[in-house]
Amino acid sequence: MVLHSHKPLLSNKQQLLSLLHTFSVAAKHLSFTLAADELFLTQGGVSHRIKKLEGLLRFNLFIRKTRKLELTAEGKRVLVMLNSSFDSIFSELVDIQTGELSGELYIATSPYFASAWLMPRLASFRAQYPNLAVKLQTKQNQNDFQFDPYDVAIFYSSGQYPNHFSQRLFEGTRTPVCSPDYAKLLELDNNPESLAQANFIHSGDTSAWHFWLDQVGMKADCEQRSDLYSDNLLAVEAAIHSMGVALGRLEFVKPMIDSGSLVAPFPSISSGKGYDLVCPKGMETRTKFQVFNEWAMGQAAAN
Repeated sequence: MVLHSHKPLLSNKQQLLSLLHTFSVAAKHLSFTLAADELFLTQGGVSHRIKKLEGLLRFNLFIRKTRKLELTAEGKRVLVMLNSSFDSIFSELVDIQTGELSGELYIATSPYFASAWLMPRLASFRAQYPNLAVKLQTKQNQNDFQFDPYDVAIFYSSGQYPNHFSQRLFEGTRTPVCSPDYAKLLELDNNPESLAQANFIHSGDTSAWHFWLDQVGMKADCEQRSDLYSDNLLAVEAAIHSMGVALGRLEFVKPMIDSGSLVAPFPSISSGKGYDLVCPKGMETRTKFQVFNEWAMGQAAAN
C-alpha cells in the first residue's frame, strides 16, 4: 500500500541508509523484538525507525499481524536489493583490505548441477585460488535464491535474467538413457517402436518427455506406464537400476555412458535451454566473478 507524504523523497541519504539497515535486520528475523536484540535497541525503537523509513519511502514494508510480521511485495523487493548491495559492499571492502583475491565466494545452483558437474571439478578451482573460500548453496529452483545474496550462480533456463548479467556456460542436450540390461530386455537398440513398451522415468514433471517425443516424431504414451521423481539425480539413479528409461542431460550422464553403466539407444535433442553463469548486474566486473567465470568456461570448453 502506498503512503501519501509531502516529505522530499530520499532527502537525507545518510539517515536513509541507517534506517535501511534496521529494516534489513527486522526483515531477516520478521520480528521487531529479535531485531532490537541484535541492534541493541528497544522494540519500540525499531518500530519507530521502520515507520520513519516507510514515511520516507512512501510505501509500507511490513504487514503487521498479531505476533507476526510479513513483508509486503514492496518490502520483498527492497530486501532483495539490500541483500545484493550489502554483499557487494562487504565483498569490496574485503578486497580492499587484503589487496589480493581472498575472502568468500558464494555460489548458488541446483543440487543436480552441483553434484553432477561442479563438484567433480571444484577441487581444481580451490587449488588455483586457495585463499578464496567457497560457500556453495543449492536449491531446486532459481526463484528460491531471490532473497539470498550470491557472487555467482549457475542456472538452467532459456537465458532471461532481468537486472542480471549472464553468460551461457553450455547448451542443454536431452537423451534417453537406461541400463544395458533394460535395453537388452526390451530390445531397445535401434528399435524405436519398442520404446512404447518401456517404463518412462520422469523428473519433476512430464513435459521433458513430451517435448522429446514430439521433436523426434515418435509416438508413445509416456504417462501410461511411468514413474515420477523430484529431481534428475534420482531419475538417472532409477535408470541405472533398470527401473525404466530416463531422459538424461547428456552433459551430465556422458561419463556414465562412457563407463557402461548407462546406454543411450535413441537420438539426443537440444533442450532449448542451457546453463548460464549469472550475477547481479554490476557484479560481473568483480574479480571473484571474473576468475570463477574464466575457470568455469575453461572447464566447459575442455569437455
